[in-house]
Amino acid sequence: MNTSPIAVIGAGIVGSSIAFHLAQRGANVSVIDAGTPGEQRATAIQPATYVSFAWMNARDKNPRHYHLFNRWSLDMWARFVQRLGISQSATWGGELRWASTEEGAKELAERVGTLQAWGYPIRLLDGEAMKAMEPGLTPGVVTAASYADGDGHADTGTVVGACVERLAEWGADLRFDTRVVGLAKSGSRIAAVATDQGEVPCDAVVLAGGADTAHLAAMAGLDVPMYHTYGCTILTDPVPPIFETAAVVHSPRDSPPQTNIRQLPNGAVMLHGGAHGRVYDGGSLGRTDGEVQRVVDAVARFLPAVEGVPIREVRRGRRPIPKDGHPILGFSERVPNLYLSVTHSGVTLAPLIGECAAIEILDDARIDFLTPYRLARFG
Repeated sequence: MNTSPIAVIGAGIVGSSIAFHLAQRGANVSVIDAGTPGEQRATAIQPATYVSFAWMNARDKNPRHYHLFNRWSLDMWARFVQRLGISQSATWGGELRWASTEEGAKELAERVGTLQAWGYPIRLLDGEAMKAMEPGLTPGVVTAASYADGDGHADTGTVVGACVERLAEWGADLRFDTRVVGLAKSGSRIAAVATDQGEVPCDAVVLAGGADTAHLAAMAGLDVPMYHTYGCTILTDPVPPIFETAAVVHSPRDSPPQTNIRQLPNGAVMLHGGAHGRVYDGGSLGRTDGEVQRVVDAVARFLPAVEGVPIREVRRGRRPIPKDGHPILGFSERVPNLYLSVTHSGVTLAPLIGECAAIEILDDARIDFLTPYRLARFG
């Protein structure tokens, strides 16, 4: 039992996981968030967790140490949702994609070869095998396809909501619709989090504020090198199951517009258009109604089941990106009781980051495989 007060700023998928893992071990946790977790805010720009496509994978994560980091966390997801009592909020079935040109087929085969050498469960398919796996697709020309059978996706709202429920049961101090306005320091350490509704005394602070992390860190005099890109996801009305095997389908990367599809447990289909997963892309399609319709029309060409289905919601937000594309995790050297947690792959990494943060904060340990992700690497 650790009775020292720990403030967690941010209740997205990463902050909620960290708070859950801390409180599970008996820590005295306060969670502070500018909104109500899992709910849409009355603003045009929504939190990253709410907007996220939520594909859980280690497919396009480089170099190998980052691939392994994502792979370990991917393999923790089943246990994570079981602990929360919401096993149905993680959907498994793998990820399917195809190429439509010879050059695209070559790139696809090269990536599959690399991932197989790394021990990732992925394999190449031809067009006939792909059609047998997903007969509802009308993909057109297929020069090659791949299937990664360990991938899945998460219902992030349910996961965050379950974390919050457990935190409430365990007596955590939950301060939602509360804006952080400052970090009060005593010497080099943070003594309290100043909010628009009063101060929250603490012995340690976790910054898990997504795209706002750099702004929050600056309140403590820290420079956290990061930026953000635009993100958009489109939700349809619920429909009957659209896939027979796969949980996530990606259209050809060699034939724009790139589109990504998954179906939520309630039957709604989530669409994303753009270079999903590429750190330095210019964001996703969806800034205008015309771009939204372009994504919907592109998906309907190879997935007739969604043609004419009403659009229920368009979610727009900012995706937090550390400067070099890799997570920033761990205590700061300049502010020794400030623990940073910001990453582009927040959904995939949430279980492992939560578990590691609890170990480092409560046990005063330093996990060796987190060494590449410390803030100190930026100098």
